[in-house]
Amino acid sequence: MDVLAGLLTTLLLLQTPTAPVTAGRIAGRVTIEGANTPIASARITLFLVPAGRGQVPAGRGGFPGPPLQATTDTDGRFSFDRLGAGAYRIDVQKPGFAPLNGPGIPARPPIQLAAGQVIDNVDLHLQKGAVISGKVLDATGEPLSDARIIALRRVPLGRSGAQSRLMPAGGPGGQTNDLGEFRLAGLAAGEYYIAASPRMGSPFGGSSAPASETTKRTTTTTTFYPGTTDDVTAQAITVTAGNEFNNVVFTIQTVPAFRIFGSVVDENGAPVANAMVMLTGDPRAGVFFGPMGGGGRSGADGKFVISDVAAGSYRLNASMPPRLGTAGAGGGAFGVVTSGLVGGASLEPPNEVVVTDSDVKGARVIVRRNQ
Repeated sequence: MDVLAGLLTTLLLLQTPTAPVTAGRIAGRVTIEGANTPIASARITLFLVPAGRGQVPAGRGGFPGPPLQATTDTDGRFSFDRLGAGAYRIDVQKPGFAPLNGPGIPARPPIQLAAGQVIDNVDLHLQKGAVISGKVLDATGEPLSDARIIALRRVPLGRSGAQSRLMPAGGPGGQTNDLGEFRLAGLAAGEYYIAASPRMGSPFGGSSAPASETTKRTTTTTTFYPGTTDDVTAQAITVTAGNEFNNVVFTIQTVPAFRIFGSVVDENGAPVANAMVMLTGDPRAGVFFGPMGGGGRSGADGKFVISDVAAGSYRLNASMPPRLGTAGAGGGAFGVVTSGLVGGASLEPPNEVVVTDSDVKGARVIVRRNQ
């Protein structure tokens, strides 16, 4: 009887309906700024902002998870259901329109959603995107194809705003065509700085053989409109919503080029052959679109040379593709670690290499076997 009573009690508990989950809802409409015209097929992404933490994708029930996305209907309306309580941020993207969020754009306060609350009056307004178009020329005046183009905005640093930094304005950027022409669309109204950078060769195709000594070497480098390598002297371009600023023509600049000589070793100091060495611009230099890097591959003796490097601040790293084999120089599985200089003080993190007015010699990169 006791067993039967226990089974009946369990059955009754299983059949007892659970309390409904209290879920909230955020809904609204996307229209063109300054008008009531709906924007259809705009992509809406919802982010949860946990207290005291950064922005993360919002999962169902208010917990971090995959991004919640929706698409506006023909009337520009959207909705997110079954949401937990919390603070939410919304992002909207639509080709031909300026982004809702980004550098230089005032941030919208997060939406505070209480448990079970329904907020269905979120009005979002997208600005018709402005366009900046033009052409980039090489040193001989010929069109420069395959150059990377990006629009940047000057963003104040710190509370005082005494210093500033050029930051990408958002969006995919652009690339010059065979006529050297470019077109950057979907820009918010405001001031922009246009930068062009020549196409960089394969980062891992450099030779490990010593380069021949020459008296003068030059290379093209990142150039800001109207034709300067210094972002301080770059000229701002002001655009208004929905308008195009065209005929932005400037020449990519040529500067002295230097080389970085170095070697790749393992943690025991043995040379590592066929390591992939990568030189990247250091974002601490103040410009996210600064000097381009390069790369190469170490030879049998672990040595490498990276050529055509403009003056600037860089980060130097090396890695080995995971492989099975006997541990030793060039064998085993390796991972990226630190770099330093032989015969001098080690480079402080984050592994900075500064090129001034001469070649850099004695760079040393250490790769460690994965544990």
